[in-house]
Amino acid sequence: MTGQSLSLEELPVVWRSAILPRQYRPRGPLVEVHLVPAAPGTHHATPDLERTRGELAASSFVGEQPVHAGSSEDGVWAFSTAGESGLAVLSSGQRTCWFPLPEESFDREALALRVAARLTALLAIGLPLPDALAPAIGLDPVAATTTVATRSVRSPGRIRMGTVAAFPADELRRTAREIAEDLVARLAAPLS
Repeated sequence: MTGQSLSLEELPVVWRSAILPRQYRPRGPLVEVHLVPAAPGTHHATPDLERTRGELAASSFVGEQPVHAGSSEDGVWAFSTAGESGLAVLSSGQRTCWFPLPEESFDREALALRVAARLTALLAIGLPLPDALAPAIGLDPVAATTTVATRSVRSPGRIRMGTVAAFPADELRRTAREIAEDLVARLAAPLS
């Protein structure tokens, strides 16, 4: 994966389970995609985040299902009431989305297409972008057995692959598919 070099420490990611209210219960495995600001200093004020909450709730990403939109001092979110998909923006500038693992299987090509579309959607949220963003990906909860290609493998309870490279927003847009393929390959590694 190309991209700007980061320090040896990976950037902290706030995962979906730490963003949403405790009563949020997904029906099945959810893929999480995160864009974390690569430099300190990004901060969205509460009024800006509150204005964004309506944009998140109206997003076609959340789907046709009824939507719950909420906020805290740390960010705003909107998710389908069925618990299938959602979006969040944190005051730190992190942009997050989640969606169900396609058909409870791990088809790398199909998943990479969905992740690329989500990266583009996260970049389109109407708040200023930092100079560079570092993508991260996770799968939570992971079913006791997950199908990879045509075989079943035992899997951990969740998989979280933190940041390894940062990209300017324009590069992220231009190479979303390539970046998504790399993220999916990293996500698949523990299942192999």
